[in-house]
Amino acid sequence: MAERQLRVLWATDGSEAARSAATLLRQIVLPATRKLVVMTVAPHSFLSGARPDPAFLTKITPSARRKALTESEQLAQREATVLDPPDGVEVEAVARWGNPIEEILRMARLMTTDLIVMGAKGHSNLALLLLGSVSQGVVQHATQPVMIGRPKGDRVDKVLVGYDGSPPAKKGVTFLDRLEFPADVELKLTYVIEPFAVPSGTPISYRKRAVEEAHKINERQHRQAERALSTLENQMLEKGRRVTAEVLSGPAGSELEDSAKRFDADLIVVGSRKPSPARHYLLGSTAEKLVRNAGTSILIVR
Repeated sequence: MAERQLRVLWATDGSEAARSAATLLRQIVLPATRKLVVMTVAPHSFLSGARPDPAFLTKITPSARRKALTESEQLAQREATVLDPPDGVEVEAVARWGNPIEEILRMARLMTTDLIVMGAKGHSNLALLLLGSVSQGVVQHATQPVMIGRPKGDRVDKVLVGYDGSPPAKKGVTFLDRLEFPADVELKLTYVIEPFAVPSGTPISYRKRAVEEAHKINERQHRQAERALSTLENQMLEKGRRVTAEVLSGPAGSELEDSAKRFDADLIVVGSRKPSPARHYLLGSTAEKLVRNAGTSILIVR
């Protein structure tokens, strides 16, 4: 059993979508958790919607604000009770007022959280097609691992791990050891090679040679991927894991998404670079695509 060491922040608005993270929390997170903070942001109806208009927030009377905060704190307490954490987990219910993205990130920094957990959508018609804008904002800006829960079933039986040997991918694999998976969980390690293609403008006189070189490069990448997966697979087998591995070729995001569907995964785990103000895209393109498009829960590890 994993040592109880995680500090976990669960941001919820009480919606069914937000509660979709409860299965993940109960099965693989809480058994390894030392402290759980259940958080709501008042007015809690904004939690999974667009950012509230600051002008609107300033017009709310003090009494209305106190009432909203009280209701949100009661909601957090109810959600903590429904979750029914195991003995040994310190639980705190908190409510905050303001911009939900900023408040969630501020709380994560304050409690030096190891993991933020959220649902994919909540009480908002303004939510994005597959990801509420607050969830999206937290995923993009958080420096901690973020788990986005989507409703699927009552158990975590199959986990797909995207792996390419990079430092973020290695962090993702390492973080798995901090969670408590069922003994019979099936892990699939998936390494996606984005094949090297000959540029369309390559001169005809050089094209045949270029195609041959591209083929050699792709074969070399495939062998390297197989070696990396074999090493990792053996390490996991030594730990008693049920694990298989595969090497795919194509766009990483699409291939991982399709593999998760074929595998019927309950959770996808990927590593991602930490957000940087110097980059327009705060998530790696693969993680960003999965967060937006994958129909299953996802854990992004930084």
